[in-house]
Amino acid sequence: MRLTAVFSIFAFGSSLGMAAVLNSSEVLLSTDPVMARSDLEKRDAYTCYGSTNTSVSDCQKIIDTIRTDEQQQFALYSGICAVWNQGTCRVRFCAQPYVNRPVNRSATWLATYIASPLLDGCVGKGNLGVIADHPNINSHYGTYRLWLD
Repeated sequence: MRLTAVFSIFAFGSSLGMAAVLNSSEVLLSTDPVMARSDLEKRDAYTCYGSTNTSVSDCQKIIDTIRTDEQQQFALYSGICAVWNQGTCRVRFCAQPYVNRPVNRSATWLATYIASPLLDGCVGKGNLGVIADHPNINSHYGTYRLWLD
């Protein structure tokens, strides 16, 4: 089976937007309200916020799509996002503005953290969720944000 991923790319702080369809096992993308926080690892944090009618099964389809090629690597440059949409669910994996190097994550890493804590801990309970590698999720600190909404 051939995997086709559709990504929307947005640059922070501007109206630049574009979409790309990629048929590749390696993806390199480039262009020149939070409640109580919970810890994941030493430097990662997540929070659930707001409310949503997002379907858990739609989000599970996105996870399954990402897991189709677990060897896939995502390298996102400053201000760039990879976006997956399925029905009522949207996943956004974004490099923070001003990062000096690409943010590199594997498909396995993405699928794991989307599934838990975001899907199980947030969307499954009717909330939106976001993970960051800095405890101040609303700031520009850290290198990435991973949203499930």
